[in-house]
Amino acid sequence: MTKSSAALEIAGPGGRLPIRPDDEAAIDLAMLIQGETSGRPLDEVLAEFGRSRSTYYEKLRRFRDQGIDGLVARPPGPRTAWRRPLEVVRFIVTSRIRDAERSAPEIAEDLARLGHQVSIRSVERTLTQFGLTRPPRSERADRRKPVAGTGNGTPTAR
Repeated sequence: MTKSSAALEIAGPGGRLPIRPDDEAAIDLAMLIQGETSGRPLDEVLAEFGRSRSTYYEKLRRFRDQGIDGLVARPPGPRTAWRRPLEVVRFIVTSRIRDAERSAPEIAEDLARLGHQVSIRSVERTLTQFGLTRPPRSERADRRKPVAGTGNGTPTAR
């Protein structure tokens, strides 16, 4: 394989196969082919591709485990789209509206008892989405303290 600023390609005795510069999986495959079959020092191959030794071995492991699919870049996070069912969203919102002191863990426990396995973080996201979050307990306690000089809420005489 030769690497130039214009194009990447895999070259062999029978010809050349160009690789698009934006095709990361093909570039990774070419790197693995060079690293495993060329007989060149691995450090030289890594320098040519601008990759680290740890990246190389991680890609090699994924290629051996999953084939070319292991080289395709995937963003972190869930592999499938997950949406909270409308029934779950309604339960979370009405629980907080009925009792503003109910915490996200308590609501998640209630949902689990009803057969819906929903994480506490999903409950928190739903509450935030609908503007039903509460300030931290320390701030709520501060709000309940009477203001100095007012006692029972009636204005003080001067």
